[in-house]
Amino acid sequence: MAAQRSERLVNLVIALLVTDRPLTRAQLRDMIEDYRKVSEVAFQRSFERDKEELRRIGITVESVTLDTFFGDEVGYRIPRADVELPPVQFTQAEADALATAARVWRESVLDESSTSALVKLRAAGVEPDTEAGIATQVVTGADAPSFSDLWRATIDRSRVRFGYRGGKHRTVDPWRMALRRGRWYLVGRDVDRDEPRLFRLSRISSAVTTVGEPGAVASPEPEVIEAHLNRLEPPEPEEVDVTMAVAPGVRLGVMTTHAEWDGPVPEGYEVVTGGFGGYDEAATAVLRAGGRIILLAPQEARTILAERINAVLRLEENAS
Repeated sequence: MAAQRSERLVNLVIALLVTDRPLTRAQLRDMIEDYRKVSEVAFQRSFERDKEELRRIGITVESVTLDTFFGDEVGYRIPRADVELPPVQFTQAEADALATAARVWRESVLDESSTSALVKLRAAGVEPDTEAGIATQVVTGADAPSFSDLWRATIDRSRVRFGYRGGKHRTVDPWRMALRRGRWYLVGRDVDRDEPRLFRLSRISSAVTTVGEPGAVASPEPEVIEAHLNRLEPPEPEEVDVTMAVAPGVRLGVMTTHAEWDGPVPEGYEVVTGGFGGYDEAATAVLRAGGRIILLAPQEARTILAERINAVLRLEENAS
């Protein structure tokens, strides 16, 4: 039931985002299978609950009065400006697993019923804006395995438990998923610490499990959650120096200087030190080089690189 409800909410959001004019309740019922399968009364109740659930997670469904031949009728839409992200310049932290992650997201969360909603829009005489359709696609990066479980938990208002970097397990009341600087975060209440916390999905080290019954989590108002997001958001990373062995012809895209290194390096490789906007950015540069860069130091950068490689391997295992 939880997965079915999540799919219905996604279908509703897509339908209300890509249309160029407000849609009536009758049109929405015809487009979305879950609405068609129930009685008129059950549909009305379900639609009202879905609108309230979307509002709770920060998506407002706007009501518009339509001037029709038979009198005034109410139409619905989601203003794209309210939910679209500003242009994002990815740091390439997700680029190494982008294609794989996108495939996992499409296969594990958005099934063919989402595409069906767009087909029904055209059948109803509403031509979807294909640019808007692209904008609604979600790329989750190396943290995709936990994304769908946490998304459903926020929809179902279910408490969750998962392992976090450092080997500690966290019990969390999930409030909202948030995309910040190309990375996905979960904002919610850390139950053990009894305080709001921000959890980066790529640092979740185990499967996500639900604790207790759905509906047990009470979320603050959207404005309160947004305030927590702004307060808890990590600061911009400071520039760090990383020592690497670089194959001939490889361009790093950052300023480098020759460096001394006592350990062994492949023949023809040059040892250099370069400045990056954090160790994640350095790890991305190494991965993109496809084995033509060896990250030598510091150890913290090597640890992050190993975590990134392991995350991609887990992603491939889950996709197979």
